[in-house]
Amino acid sequence: MRVPPAWSSSPSSVSVVIGASRGLGLAFATALLQRSPGTVIGCARDPGSSPALQKLKEESGGRLHCLSADVTKSESLTQLRDVLAAEHGRVDLLLNVAGILHEQAEGGTAMPERSLRTVDEEWMARVFAVNAMGPVLCTQALQKLLKPGACVANLSARVGSIGDNRLGGWWSYRMSKAALNMATKNMANEMRRSEVLAVALHPGTTDTDLSKPFQANVKAEKLFTVEFTAGALLDVIEGLTPEDSGGFFAYDGSRIEY
Repeated sequence: MRVPPAWSSSPSSVSVVIGASRGLGLAFATALLQRSPGTVIGCARDPGSSPALQKLKEESGGRLHCLSADVTKSESLTQLRDVLAAEHGRVDLLLNVAGILHEQAEGGTAMPERSLRTVDEEWMARVFAVNAMGPVLCTQALQKLLKPGACVANLSARVGSIGDNRLGGWWSYRMSKAALNMATKNMANEMRRSEVLAVALHPGTTDTDLSKPFQANVKAEKLFTVEFTAGALLDVIEGLTPEDSGGFFAYDGSRIEY
């Protein structure tokens, strides 16, 4: 008989959501409070600036803790590790959700590059720092707290699949997610000795600020609510076996080629 993972069954478990201030990260924190008996840690650069996260904390009965974490700064992640080690001593589920596809900045809005001629080195570096390096640095910082049977779930995207790339475009985003997929495989190989799983996840097109500018041509039945996506991906994580570690899975549990 399969033993359920600690994060979904043990009151002493600790689940960490990186990027919990809004969108899918907030939905993950909400879903975990509903389906897990343990503690949930919601992390964001400035947790106090998210009224929705603060409201969830107030309604959690003390089960949701909010901590600051900037995935582009190792010092911030070291501080996060030290707090988690001192106050909780373990991590059973690490959800690396923080990511960018477009961003409002001085001089206008940075958007995905549709062609090679529009690639910008500063924007590419920014996307890689958040989408690819961020999850690596988070996992590195918290690695020693991951308990046997724990899972690191990295939010990737189907457009990061090299084998599935038929259209090109979206240069920095595609490349950053492909890099994240490789990092996930590396994590799985290295942490297998510690009985820790690592997987990459594709959420589908979910109704968040990240996808908002690109929803016009998405069929209504293919535009998912954050509640649906968070629940579906937690179902995938809960059903993982050690043999699945290193895999790339869609919201419906199907495998995606790297």
